[in-house]
Amino acid sequence: MKRIFLAVLVLSLLLGISVFSFAAEGILGSIGAEIPVKAYVGKYAEILVGDTFVNLSLIGKAGEVARDDDNIFTVESNCLIDLSFKADALTNGRDFIAVDYELFKLGNDSALLTYSTERANGDDKVIRNIQDYIDGVVVYNITAAATLGNISDQAAGEYNSTIYLTVAAAE
Repeated sequence: MKRIFLAVLVLSLLLGISVFSFAAEGILGSIGAEIPVKAYVGKYAEILVGDTFVNLSLIGKAGEVARDDDNIFTVESNCLIDLSFKADALTNGRDFIAVDYELFKLGNDSALLTYSTERANGDDKVIRNIQDYIDGVVVYNITAAATLGNISDQAAGEYNSTIYLTVAAAE
């Protein structure tokens, strides 16, 4: 009986001492770690034209000019961008009407770009570094002025064209 009591006492002491030694060394304390977090955001931009369309009404008189000064679109980007503008000739498939376009940033009276088409599709015109992400959503306006030639230079009827807007990350 004494031996059992002595054995239990020795085991209790050993166990008690080992627990205190672990606590003293901090093994039972808190252990921390850090995990890094990384993200990459790609360059992105969006052009919103909504239901914008250029509407030019002409009665057919020689030298007549029709204007449409309210053609709004917006651009939003998360990087510095270039804007490319291109327009097809205004045609019915055989005849052409000369059109002059101007591009404005809303609230600014200075044209960012002037562009003309007469008998052929125009080339791309690029405006470099037009907008950065810090600008937020930017509103632009396109004005258009169509000018008729002589009365017999263009047949009566419908004429069509397309304006092409493209944004790309600036280099």
